[in-house]
This record gives sequence, structure tokens and C-alpha cells, in this order.
Amino acid sequence: MKNPYIELHNEFRKAGADVLLSSGQACVVFGIAAFSKDGDWIVRETEVSCAAILHVLKQHGAQYRLGVPLHPNWLKLGLTSHFEFLTDSGFRMRTDFCSRPPRVPDLERMWKRAMRIENIDVVDVESLVQLKQTRRLRDYSIIGALAEVAGLEGNSPELALTYLQDYELLSRAVKRWPHESASCGRRAVHLLFKNAPRVEVVSALAIEQDDRMQEDQRRIDQMQSLAANYVRDFTTLRSEWRKTKSPLPEQHRQLLILAGGMLDTKS
Repeated sequence: MKNPYIELHNEFRKAGADVLLSSGQACVVFGIAAFSKDGDWIVRETEVSCAAILHVLKQHGAQYRLGVPLHPNWLKLGLTSHFEFLTDSGFRMRTDFCSRPPRVPDLERMWKRAMRIENIDVVDVESLVQLKQTRRLRDYSIIGALAEVAGLEGNSPELALTYLQDYELLSRAVKRWPHESASCGRRAVHLLFKNAPRVEVVSALAIEQDDRMQEDQRRIDQMQSLAANYVRDFTTLRSEWRKTKSPLPEQHRQLLILAGGMLDTKS
């Protein structure tokens, strides 16, 4: 069975959008996951790329989900656009687009290091690991798997020492790269280098994960607090779209107005 998100990615590229496959689908491309029910892309902050994506989504009969308009003015704020549509077979496709993924500090470096795997343009491993540091515990298993494949097996001490999540694997990395371990600022690595008891290392790993999860939760809480009225108004607007069967271009036009009002309120 073909992956519908890979096919959609190719449609975006053919239409002229500058996009990188990200998050769960990127993990599929890297062989870390078998399937992901959603599709995430990083898009260039250009009107050309946004228009190309909207054109493709319109052809599929897509509708906006809760999020901001797919437009550079909103993407540059670090916000995300969300859509969904049904395929001819009845599969529900959910697609998300951002230009500034959280926790990825150097965007140009991310684009320069983007990878092409079997003609699929995908975000690089380190950026993928960074953006997967979410509030969801299950994402840390993915991070560990990526660090094992690209770091430990790929002979990259920086990736391995910085992102491995498993005690045994991290121990192997420290033994393999003692020089790099000695200068690594990660507490779990420091403890392993000093031959600390296993319980201290495992505790350090757990605390590190929880710190990152709490940091992401605070980010989301702040966004939800700032957008409370927008969420309410979007829900009302989407109900109208369903009643009137508004096509995607009309939804986009109305959402630009709604989001612009929110920006005026904040300023």
C-alpha cells in the first residue's frame, strides 16, 4: 500500500511548494516508524509555497482545522496551519504546516541540512529530534530510536551522546567516545563518565525528559491562553463553513480576516 502522505508531498513539490516532510512521516521515511496517521510539513515562508499548497489541498476538497491561515504573515510567528480531507477510499488525511518548528534554533541550517531519501525531501535527523521533544512521553522513544540509528550506528557521537534515551545504549556511547563524553554537558553522560550508580543515570534521564515535557506544556498553555477568543470564533466560523459547504479559498479568505482581527486585538 502506498503512503498517501508521501504521494501528497510529491504533489506539493510538483505544484511548486518548497516543503520538507517532518515529524511522524519523517520517522516513516527514516524507517523508525511503520506509519503515522498525520502529515507534517515545514514550509518556506513565501506566498508561492503557501499558494501551491492551498491549490493542491483545494483539489482534494480540504477544509481548515483549528489553526492560523496558511500565509507567511502567520507562519513567521511560529504558528501552524491545519487541514483535513477524505480520500476517495475514505481515509481521513490530516495535514499540518509550519515554517518555524519549535525548539529548532537555526532555521537556515535546518534547510541546508535537509535530506533527500528516495526522492523525498525530509528534515534532517537532528532537527527532527529537536522538534520531537514534546510534552508526549511516546516521542522520547522515537528520539532514542533516531539517536540510535543516526548516532550510535551512524557513528555520530554528538547525536548519540546528546539524544540517546536508554541507559544501556548511552553507556555504550560513553565508552566508545570518552573524549567527547568528557566535554558533554548532559548530566546523564557526565554521571556515566564518572561511573555513577545506574539509578542516578536513569533518574537523570527521567528528569531530563520531564523537564522537556513540562517546557513544551508551558509553551502550549501560553498559546492557548492568548488564543482563547480565537478558538471560540474559529469554532463558530467552521460551523458556518459546514452549513454552507464553503470551498477552501473562501475559508482561507474568511480566516485571514478572523486572524487579522486577533492580531489587531493583541496590538
